[in-house]
Amino acid sequence: MSAGTQDGISRQERILQATIAVLLDVGLRAATTRAVTEKAGVGTGLLNHYFRWPDLRALAWGQIFEAVAQDQFPTDADPQMALEQYFATSFTPDAHRFWHLWTEGASLAASDVAMKDAVETARSRLHGGLANILVSGCSAGLWHLPDPQGTALRLGALYDGLAGLLLSSASDMNAAQAEAHLRKAFHQEIGL
Repeated sequence: MSAGTQDGISRQERILQATIAVLLDVGLRAATTRAVTEKAGVGTGLLNHYFRWPDLRALAWGQIFEAVAQDQFPTDADPQMALEQYFATSFTPDAHRFWHLWTEGASLAASDVAMKDAVETARSRLHGGLANILVSGCSAGLWHLPDPQGTALRLGALYDGLAGLLLSSASDMNAAQAEAHLRKAFHQEIGL
C-alpha cells in the first residue's frame, strides 16, 4: 500500500467521500473544511493540496445528485415502474435532506461558478432522467404525451415547488398531498 492510500482508497477519494458525508449530515452552508478533514482523517494542508474548497464542495454536491438521479431514474427500468417510484419516493422523509441541499446549492450557484456548473449538470441530468422515462412510456404505448420534454419540465417545476412548500412552515401541505398533486399533474398531461 502506498503512502497515498489507506485500505485501497486514495487520500483524494477519502477527502471527497468525507465531504459528501459532511454535506449529507449538516448541509452545504454549514459544511466546513475542518469537518471534512476530521472525517477524512487528514490535515487541512492535504485537502488544500488536492482541492480548492469551492471545487471540492461543488464536486461532492454534484456526486450526491448524480446518485439521486441514478436512483430516481435508472436507465434500464420499466417506464411505468420507474414513474411510480418517482411519485412514491419524491416526498418521503428521506428526501428532505436532498431538498435542503438542492436549495442551498441553487442559492450558492448565484455567486459560485463551480456550484453553478454542478447545479446545471444536476438539473440537466434529473430533467433528462424524467424525460427519458416519459419518452420510453410513450414508445411502449403506456401513455401519450405530445411533448415529453415539456411534461418533464412542468413536473420537475411542480416537484420543486411542492418540495419548497413542504420545507417551509408557511404551508399546511403534507407529503401525501404533495404526491397527489404530482400524480394529478401527470394525469392531466396525459389527458386523464
